Amino acid sequence: MKHRNILNILTGLMIISLLLSCDHAEKRMDADDYAAHIAEWDSTRLQGLKAPGGWLNLAGLFWLQEGENSTGSGDHNDIVFPRGPENIGVMTLTGNRVSFFPFGETNVKADDEELSGSVEIFGATREAELLTVDSLGFFIIRRGERIGIRLRDYIHPRLDALNEIERFPPDQDWIIKARFIEPEDEITVRVPDVLGDISEENVPGILEFEHDGEIWRLYPTGSRDRLFVIFADDTNALETYGAGRFLSGGAPDNQGYVYLDFNKAYNPPCAFSPYATCPLPPKENFLPFRVTAGEKAVTAGYSE
Repeated sequence: MKHRNILNILTGLMIISLLLSCDHAEKRMDADDYAAHIAEWDSTRLQGLKAPGGWLNLAGLFWLQEGENSTGSGDHNDIVFPRGPENIGVMTLTGNRVSFFPFGETNVKADDEELSGSVEIFGATREAELLTVDSLGFFIIRRGERIGIRLRDYIHPRLDALNEIERFPPDQDWIIKARFIEPEDEITVRVPDVLGDISEENVPGILEFEHDGEIWRLYPTGSRDRLFVIFADDTNALETYGAGRFLSGGAPDNQGYVYLDFNKAYNPPCAFSPYATCPLPPKENFLPFRVTAGEKAVTAGYSE
């Protein structure tokens, strides 16, 4: 399960992944056309964040204890949701398996089918099943050795609070041509996360590029065709999110190059919700200069 957190991040960003990558054509665009392209990227990005499977509707993360865990908005429950029915049901954790039994007539549904008895919603070979009640959706996640409930609120006020993500002005000089170095042997990086867990992630190839007359390297995860970079730079905690940013890239071209568009550097989910569990930059991806491109820290137009 060591790759699950990275895979979840990649899956959650699949909606906008085609716009996140870059090719040489964007480098050659007229400045006005490129600015319009970035505006479209920003719009798609915001739509993805506000989508039912996006990050803005997260409303809670609750770790399960072995055995029965009563769930609902009532204070007497083991797990107290911020709103919704007072008594929703019981989550039973047995090893690595979770079953759910609904209380009374709470009208809890799975795939639009109302539950009437106990059902397994998570297991070693079973994907987490989304349960819904009222405007809430909840499902099971695993992080390291912990298993918990991730809660969504589809009418969360955060959805209306964020209407723009501040960014640096589009600058095509930050479309960087990077040489893709094929690894001779398997390479891994140690990727920490906000919970203190560390995963060993495969590196499909090293990205080598020049900036200000010096050569730098980034170590992406993901796959050769869908590169995923978690990086830090000297703008972090000043102008940009303190825990780094993400950047995606496509497959190397026929000459073995990847064009990294730092104008599409974007905030991790933890910048928008305290209930996300984000990977942090590996030490290999700390850039000791200012990357003045992409999304800035989330401040104006948003409140927790």
